[in-house]
Amino acid sequence: MLAALGVASAQAMLACGAPAQSVRRRGEVNPEIRTWLREAVATLAGAGLERPHVLAVTRRRTAAGLDVLGTGVVRGACDGVVLSVRERGSERREQVTSELTRAGIQAATRVLAGKAKSKSIDFGFMPPIPVPPKPDPETMTDNALLERVVAMAGRDRVTSSRIVYSSAVIEIDDAHVWSIRPGRDVEQRLVRVRKSVTRVAWNGTRPIVSEAMRAWAGGVDEQELAEAELIAAREGALTLMTPRAFEDGEHAFVLAPEVAASMIDVAVQSLLTPAAARRPEVAKRLAGSISVAPALTLVDDPTAPGAYGGFRFDDEGEAAAPVKLVEQGRIVGRLDKGRALRPGHVGALERGASHLRLAPGTADADTLTDDGFILEGPLGTVVDPSSDRIVIAVARARERKGGHLTGRMFADVELVGELAKTLAAVSAVSRQVKQIGLRDEIDGQPRWRSIETPWLLGRGVVRARRRTS
Repeated sequence: MLAALGVASAQAMLACGAPAQSVRRRGEVNPEIRTWLREAVATLAGAGLERPHVLAVTRRRTAAGLDVLGTGVVRGACDGVVLSVRERGSERREQVTSELTRAGIQAATRVLAGKAKSKSIDFGFMPPIPVPPKPDPETMTDNALLERVVAMAGRDRVTSSRIVYSSAVIEIDDAHVWSIRPGRDVEQRLVRVRKSVTRVAWNGTRPIVSEAMRAWAGGVDEQELAEAELIAAREGALTLMTPRAFEDGEHAFVLAPEVAASMIDVAVQSLLTPAAARRPEVAKRLAGSISVAPALTLVDDPTAPGAYGGFRFDDEGEAAAPVKLVEQGRIVGRLDKGRALRPGHVGALERGASHLRLAPGTADADTLTDDGFILEGPLGTVVDPSSDRIVIAVARARERKGGHLTGRMFADVELVGELAKTLAAVSAVSRQVKQIGLRDEIDGQPRWRSIETPWLLGRGVVRARRRTS
């Protein structure tokens, strides 16, 4: 049943991915790794290859969960090294290995450089090793993690016979990354934490899913789900849905931050990356006049404190810096330099967002609209680059009339239209903001990013969700 709803149980989440295994503690990371990587760069340079670069990562994932099947902890490990060079000034050659050892790195280097001798290179200033967060997740026992999960789940003590499934999960992605090339030798440790509580309740014959989630970079105990978030997750699952449908058509809508984040994420990937700009239809659209609402100012800032998608340098070793993408409705930039990212730090290189920040407005989130729908619970956003058509599917829509909630809530709703027109239709932005952490996978490797967004008021076609057979 949970699979049909698109919900993974806590136990299934713990069982999938890397198998449980004995994981090295952080203190056991070999201090000679930097020396091995420098040797590889020097050999690549000695072979006459242009722009030699070596990226290495030792990554640990820990997940602790609780649901009706019990509690559990899983720990997984992944090491990787990516060696890259340029040929004829533009073509990239890469060699990837999972052997983060001297022999493994040397073997990968020989594939690119043959038997070339190393060249003397100035690697520049070596920065201090990043200080681990407290408590260090690598030193936390399974019992310590389970105590935190049990405490998080126990804070919402209200029960209902209609709630058929509950879970609480803490996920920790802990990556130690080295990036070395001539003139630049840098190192960072990125600890990303997600805490979530899920509730599923019956509404007649329909199960309703609601979730509270927080994601950040830092220590496991730096943030907790607020009482209001836990209550909202429970009440969202228990709220009775209105059996009859509303009239499809143009309505005022308010996008909750989770839904707004889904739209912004897809919009940036569809319009403001080099890969998107290479599409003829997108290039033509950008060359014309894309009208974005003056209320929107968007920045991608990986340096924001505690940003789930943040970093000190990208996977090409470029230092992190904010990039302004939209300023008061005008597109002023795109994601290029300093945004070269690899899923899991070892996947295929792509340029994308890290931590998007949509500037807040002055309106109150509870009074953005007098008449319309508040769209909550993102189920997915799809954009067709060729036609610019967008479909934003949400789990529920709350109705407002005369400045008050009517109590009617409709399940399975979607906002449809054109992406540019939907962005141009935003007329007001709330002063309250929320950070949303996104973690998906590409070819089995995790991709992290986050979006800080307020509630958005707009107008467009809202209708009952169309289902594909």
